[in-house]
Amino acid sequence: MRTLLEKTIQHLSAGERAVWCVILFAEGSTPRGVGAKMAVFADGTTEGTIGGGAVEYEAIGYARKLGDKAEIRSYDLFQGGTEATGMVCGGKLRVGFIPFPPHCLSMMQEALAQLGSPGAHWLRLDVQPDAASGFSLYGKADGPSAPLLNPPKALCETLPSGTVQLTEPVSQDHTVYIFGGGHVSAALVPVLLPLGFPVTVIDPRTELLRPERFPGAKLVCAAFAPYVASLPITAQDYAVVMTPGHENDLEVLQQVLRTPAGYIGCIGSKRKTAYVNQALRELGFSESDVGRIHAPIGLPIQAKTPEEIAISIAAELILHRAGG
Repeated sequence: MRTLLEKTIQHLSAGERAVWCVILFAEGSTPRGVGAKMAVFADGTTEGTIGGGAVEYEAIGYARKLGDKAEIRSYDLFQGGTEATGMVCGGKLRVGFIPFPPHCLSMMQEALAQLGSPGAHWLRLDVQPDAASGFSLYGKADGPSAPLLNPPKALCETLPSGTVQLTEPVSQDHTVYIFGGGHVSAALVPVLLPLGFPVTVIDPRTELLRPERFPGAKLVCAAFAPYVASLPITAQDYAVVMTPGHENDLEVLQQVLRTPAGYIGCIGSKRKTAYVNQALRELGFSESDVGRIHAPIGLPIQAKTPEEIAISIAAELILHRAGG
């Protein structure tokens, strides 16, 4: 969302308009779901994607010819039929086309500033066919003025007026706390940040916590386990334990298990995992406590290098965030 706003602002500032293509309804097998967005600019360049393939190609061409009013178009992702695209995914899409002329610049700038403030944010997009349409960004601080503040996923409905209203979370109150600044951590951070995972790396080794190794992450030089007690870890947060040794891992896990962290993962072999889990049991942690730990961390893709392990961890975090 941030990049979409930044690119849109860039073109509006140059006196050009932008057209947002937004998936409002998705049924069956589709490349992207409700809320997927793509901005199309006058020069034919785009930002974001609504799934690629024939639908996206057609949508780009349609957006470039669009007038100054919003429209909604339907696409069938199967062969044959009056609205067929030639794709064989087997699903159906309704895509909203919303033009934003240059005078919408201040609205986009305000939204970007709002998105940069702390906390969770929700987007409400109103698409009124054959009329000017717009959007609003809300945060928890807006309180009762916000239309709907807790949809876990994008929600779309058609109002009696004919306006199609999309409400979706575009940023959330969560942080990935990485304990350990080694090779895997350095490979993991640049993977997580573009996926919408804010990252804090904790490590007492100053020689590792260099900004150039972890661009975009918050860095905390502190002892592993004692620092956990000062963290406001919530049920939305992730704890990724990758310290230099199993004793440090064990100390951090003891502290993290006393928090409501929604995800806890620990790197290591199956043998190390068995050792750490048994040590936790002997320290009084229950089977349900130990069962909260994803270990060995990451999806089983036979990863070996730090870069491969980073992909497996990121994939598991995506799966967890999606409710898997």
